[in-house]
Amino acid sequence: MDRKSPYLLLVIATCLWGGNFVMGKVLVTEIPPIVLALLRWTVALMITLPLFGKQIWQQRKLFLKHWKTVVFLALTGVTGFNTFTYVAVQYTGSINAALMNSAAPIIIVVLSMIFLGEKFSVRRGIGILISMAGVLWIITRGSWAALTQLDFNRGDLWMILAVALWAAYSIGVKKIAGQLPPNALLALTVIITVIVLFPIAMFELTIQKPLPPHSWTATIVGILYIGIFASIVAFLSWNKAVAIIGPSRSANFLNLIPLFSAIFAILFTGEHLAFFHFAGAFLILLGVYVTTRTDRRAHSQPLKSEFPEKKTTPLDI
Repeated sequence: MDRKSPYLLLVIATCLWGGNFVMGKVLVTEIPPIVLALLRWTVALMITLPLFGKQIWQQRKLFLKHWKTVVFLALTGVTGFNTFTYVAVQYTGSINAALMNSAAPIIIVVLSMIFLGEKFSVRRGIGILISMAGVLWIITRGSWAALTQLDFNRGDLWMILAVALWAAYSIGVKKIAGQLPPNALLALTVIITVIVLFPIAMFELTIQKPLPPHSWTATIVGILYIGIFASIVAFLSWNKAVAIIGPSRSANFLNLIPLFSAIFAILFTGEHLAFFHFAGAFLILLGVYVTTRTDRRAHSQPLKSEFPEKKTTPLDI
């Protein structure tokens, strides 16, 4: 593979994930969020099961040995994060949601220090504070008076919960890295997600009976997009790239998600950028840069795994 190809794959993955925020914002106007999440992962299951189902069966004893971790990953990173993201975009813009997602690396740093024993440094502390200021700037729309009045947009609060679940998922993935085949692990977490979401989605339909969509064609195309491209294609692209250049250099590309989300939102949904978006995004990205700048050299090598397939952990946004 050409040396530039991994970077193209990373751009493809983050572009597709950026589109997921915008497409989710459009679809939740006609499909309840939990039902939408179920439809997304059902489509993904129809693809991942034929591809990786055999490996799940071959490694069933290994997965049973680590069943608690597998369930934890499914509930936090696949079920929880993505479902709460769709709940969030009911009440907040897709640009806001994508920008809030940029705070995930900071939360991951904090949890890594707590649960993985990583050392705290003044630089990390400063970076965390800067990014927290950026998050607060976005959810208050640049009005610090909202902090005293507790007048937050409920979508932003749902997105904070989603990001926290993603951070917890990332810690779990880091602890299990190299012990489970990543592609089969992805397929298994998708299976668990569909099983968990199905009864909840059926209950949601009894409470919130959606009207028929304005355009069945557009709705089906949107569901196929988030189920195939934002889930499977993005994951496979990301996974291949990380196996070539390593997780550290790849992680920097996650900051492209808000950019692509903003571009798609402006082009297709009529959202507008405000000053607080730019100010909050700048603070978040500055905090991420300050926090992670000293760690890049130490984590620039690809992850090693006992399995011959992709040597990284599943990342799904």
